[in-house]
Amino acid sequence: MQITSSPMSTRLATQALIFAGTAIVASALLAGCGMKGGSAVNSSGSSAIPLVRFQGKVFGGQQPVYGATIQLYTVGTAGTASAAAPLIASTVTTNSSGQFAITDTFSCTLATQVYIVATGGDSGSGTNPALSLMAALGPCSSLTSSSFININELTTVASVYALSSYMTDYAHIGATGSNPSGLVNAFKTANLLVDSGLGASPTPPAGMTLPTTRLNTLADILAACVNTAGASSSGCITLLSATGASETIGAGLAIAKNPGSANLTALCSLAAPASPFVPMLTAQPNDFTLAVNYTGAELASPYGIAIDASGNAWVTNEAGFSVVKAPSPTQTFATTSYSAGGLLAPRGISIDRSGNAWIANTGGSNVVELTSSGSPASGSPFSSGGISAPIAIANDSSGNAWVANFNGNSITELNSAGTAIGSSPITGSGALNAPTSIALDASGRVAVANAGTGQLCLFNNAAALQSCVSDGTLFAPTAVAVSSDGTVSLAGSTTGSSVAGAFTIATTTGTVITGSPFSGGGLTLPTAASFDGNGNSWFANHGSLSEFSGGVPVSPSAGLGSLSSPAGVAVDASGNVWTANSGDNSVSIFIGLGTAVTTPLAATVGP
Repeated sequence: MQITSSPMSTRLATQALIFAGTAIVASALLAGCGMKGGSAVNSSGSSAIPLVRFQGKVFGGQQPVYGATIQLYTVGTAGTASAAAPLIASTVTTNSSGQFAITDTFSCTLATQVYIVATGGDSGSGTNPALSLMAALGPCSSLTSSSFININELTTVASVYALSSYMTDYAHIGATGSNPSGLVNAFKTANLLVDSGLGASPTPPAGMTLPTTRLNTLADILAACVNTAGASSSGCITLLSATGASETIGAGLAIAKNPGSANLTALCSLAAPASPFVPMLTAQPNDFTLAVNYTGAELASPYGIAIDASGNAWVTNEAGFSVVKAPSPTQTFATTSYSAGGLLAPRGISIDRSGNAWIANTGGSNVVELTSSGSPASGSPFSSGGISAPIAIANDSSGNAWVANFNGNSITELNSAGTAIGSSPITGSGALNAPTSIALDASGRVAVANAGTGQLCLFNNAAALQSCVSDGTLFAPTAVAVSSDGTVSLAGSTTGSSVAGAFTIATTTGTVITGSPFSGGGLTLPTAASFDGNGNSWFANHGSLSEFSGGVPVSPSAGLGSLSSPAGVAVDASGNVWTANSGDNSVSIFIGLGTAVTTPLAATVGP
């Protein structure tokens, strides 16, 4: 059942709710187990944001929260999870109907992102100090005089998942600068999952599936503590004990940051049949990940995936002979397919610092370059330098493209104009044998997965072979990734009584880390690898995702999520983990599952 907000009463309409600054969004509330203003006129006479009214409601499940304290924040700009700035000086609380109205004058810049928090209050069982709820709203400039906010458990879950890379608690959400794309997109994602103007999940665009049942379940889990008298209640004891938090926003954030934790196994019991948000899960899930899934006629055996500076994902369609550009997940999510340039069974893809996409055109034995608008670049496709069945590609900070030639037993270096340079094709004096993946480090050194020999081959940025190393066990490596600190993960399999997924950890100077190869965490037939901003490695398995911190699995034994033969994986600047799922022709976006990285990756590597 959905509860919508009543129109503003005549009395409220005449109150002094006018302020020079910002407004907010919202209205409405959804009911439903088994768990993101503007600036005032300044002394120089710059234009003002129109005067607005700002009010809303706070609900715990379907119960209005009386006496909750309301605060509006603008995100911090001093760094990741820096202190947010409270904008309301006076104390604002909700009435017996859960309503609140802001009468203070305040201001914030046009570009900044704002969010609202409700703490404490009584939802019918007594004053609850553990109650905290929030809604991520977006830029000040998007708010109007008709804005109305509903704050509930659904808006809270959406907010903490989407903002988890930039958040340590509700008073610390921020990034470097006033308008970074990763944080901006994270606010958009929160409102994709749950519309803060509805307090409910919106109708998604065609082809997109939202994780509504999981959102409801997570909201019900929080509601089991929200709708009590506080930390001593059984619902709060279970929730706060499992998450190590002291209030419900913190509990939701803890779940979002580690959704596969074994500590969460008792939480599904909190979402009872009479819970306010339905439909909900009927059994304890393997994990509490939230994934948006996209399918469409454009997607046909999606394979490689790369993220540009704006957060858009570029995906190669091996069977569709095309590349799909999927805008960062917002309510205007749509794909645009590019087939110009003679694409034939394309696989690997990389984005250079100028936003151009470079594609390993496997079937055409060449490299295709597309501009940021999807048009073929001048001279594309490129085939010099011994390119033969190219399968993977990576760009360095100078705009050069490094290509792994599976049939050519070599790598090729192309300059920004697509001309082979150096000694291409580069064979490493015969050391390369069926290379399957390629990645660069911060110094521009090149790491190659050498499937034919089971080795990791390392080259400097001048294309000179440094070494080929092995742990002596890993077989047929299929993917390589390099973290910001130079750690290399080489994924493949081991042999014995059965083939099992495993990976080797090495440095870019050729030292194999003791204990390699590592396994567990659901690692099974890994096909792709990536790193997030925390230095954790991510692997796309046959049916799931695996996460490791060093050689220690973070993901559960069954992995994370449920996927159909993912062939590509990438982390974006909002901390979302994207997969290209060749088995069911889909793209999945796991919200806030990783830690934010700088995109494109070419911006973070050498020389």
